Amino acid sequence: MKVQNLGAIFIRVSNLDRALPFYSNVLGLQLRDVEQWDNGRGANYTIPNQSTLLTLIEVGESYEPLKHPIMNLYCNNISEAYEELNNKGVVLGSINRWSSEWNDHIDFDIYDPDGNAINLIEWTSRKE
Repeated sequence: MKVQNLGAIFIRVSNLDRALPFYSNVLGLQLRDVEQWDNGRGANYTIPNQSTLLTLIEVGESYEPLKHPIMNLYCNNISEAYEELNNKGVVLGSINRWSSEWNDHIDFDIYDPDGNAINLIEWTSRKE
């Protein structure tokens, strides 16, 4: 067996109806569908130019949010996005600038209504 692709990333949320506007309007992801499962509900978001889904799983109020991001989402114009989100009162971490052998990076964490951390990142290749 050889892994071919990342199928979905799953994020638990306490209240799906409260989470949907954040993922749709703040992050700008496209809602594909909301599903009713035997043990609850979930929502599937598509990510532009990717086959991977971002799936929200409603788990109820007794839930510990992810304090450290389990993923990052690549964005363009991240400095402008930070300023715009900050002006809208969205909960954000600080901007980080760092370099690796391969890339120069700028990133920050954004927090959904439950406090789940999601990293937003932009990078420029250092190697041509």
